[in-house]
Amino acid sequence: MFKIKTNLKSATLAMMALCSATAWASYPDGYYDSLDGKSGLDLKRAVKAVAADHKAISYGTSTWNAFRSTDVITLNGEDYWWDMYSSNRVRTNGHDGMNIEHSVANSWWGKTKNDAYKDIVHLNPSDAAANSRKSNYPLSEIAGEPTWTNGVTSVGRPVSGQGGGSSYVFEPHDDYKGDFARAFMYMFTIYDDISWKTSNTNWMYNPSDPYLLKDWAADLLLKWSRNDPVSDKERGRNDGIQKEQQNRNPFIDLPDLAEYIWGSKRGEVYHVDGAQGGGDDPQPPHGDTTTYDWLSETNTEIDGDWTFENVSLDDGLDYVWSWKVYNGKGYLNGSAYVNGPKTAYAYAWSPEVDLNGMQSATLSFSHAAKFQANMRELCGVVVKDVKTGEIHQLDAPQWPAAGSWAFTSSGDMDLSRFIGDKVSVGLRYESNASGADTWEIRDMKLTAVAIPVSIGTVEDSDDSFLVEVWGNSILVPEGARVFDMNGREVSGDNLQKGIYIVVKPGFKKAVKVSII
Repeated sequence: MFKIKTNLKSATLAMMALCSATAWASYPDGYYDSLDGKSGLDLKRAVKAVAADHKAISYGTSTWNAFRSTDVITLNGEDYWWDMYSSNRVRTNGHDGMNIEHSVANSWWGKTKNDAYKDIVHLNPSDAAANSRKSNYPLSEIAGEPTWTNGVTSVGRPVSGQGGGSSYVFEPHDDYKGDFARAFMYMFTIYDDISWKTSNTNWMYNPSDPYLLKDWAADLLLKWSRNDPVSDKERGRNDGIQKEQQNRNPFIDLPDLAEYIWGSKRGEVYHVDGAQGGGDDPQPPHGDTTTYDWLSETNTEIDGDWTFENVSLDDGLDYVWSWKVYNGKGYLNGSAYVNGPKTAYAYAWSPEVDLNGMQSATLSFSHAAKFQANMRELCGVVVKDVKTGEIHQLDAPQWPAAGSWAFTSSGDMDLSRFIGDKVSVGLRYESNASGADTWEIRDMKLTAVAIPVSIGTVEDSDDSFLVEVWGNSILVPEGARVFDMNGREVSGDNLQKGIYIVVKPGFKKAVKVSII
């Protein structure tokens, strides 16, 4: 990969100040409360709901006026445009030789002049020559030497596994890769429902995938976001965006958010408290772990306690779910294709699992499907409350690639919201006359971790008398910190039931507290 040695941000930050009439300092209290407790696609949709409603700024002169709050640096008493595409310095009394650049190319959605076209989160003052050279190429790392570079913007051939099939790609300077990554994450979240082109420019995205980003693109953006953390420049720019456009980029305010949508924590429940925390947080204790292994590929027949429920079947269709073995490996098969697609609605239900006394539970499996005419829209994973019969939808973080029968991990699905209940996991199959896909599932695991201490108030320890529980709140002495069982710091007020850890310098050991 082509490397540039200079450090643009550190060199510039030493002698500049963001020029903004109003400093918001951070996002307003409660701004992201609606994200708390969400996971998977529900989390992505919640992020969109927070940021999508904003003031649209007319493209052109109004954009340049807005840039005065978002993209100005002051050097030796003079104001310049902050250009992330070149090292040129152009005073803000004009913008000759510069463009308003769409970092996410507007040709990717057919150049429609919609809100995405005007959104200053991904608009930047840009050197016109660099803008022209980068064209509408996707982000990527460059293999070998670039075909063109000005030291900040580079164009060249993509490294293997990147580029999405584009012959040429755009690689920004290392100091701006995180900035671009977080802007792209915003755009592919807030504008997931616009008319993204399905050919010629769909290098980084797949319009039929609700997560929108292709795997290679998500991996790249996550890598760049991790390697180039949020800077003071980005925080100042985000404050300026709120001033001008009346919304913010959540992926700047909540740096770990992207991991829960596309990354290593995909499918896990997100909590806003402690999202930006760091340091050496205490590791939560764990109780006994119980793993339910279902649908093993070594089975010659399905596990005995699994049941099939046919809600509705077309005439001539006797069943949907069955256990099959191919090349010595078993799998659960769901299909309503018999001499053409048939209309069907059926469930495959797991044995009942009691999650009472557990602190966490996760579900995963492997699955395959070749044709996928409408499978992702109609089929899915559900959980049934055995007591009430209520059925809840889950979002599988990963679906198999179409075109082959290759088994793919579903990723982990968090079942924490069902703690305390007796549940059954279900696989819902639906089909219609437009398509009756074949869905194959095997090697399902449900892992439940028990609460390590008895339900009560405060665990008996040398410092427990300093900690009190009032209702669902924990009262602690000054300087103490409260953490949930995922190691995230929380306020201690209005907590959900569960186990929490209280630590404080001077405590002989951490105090474990139960909210019941």
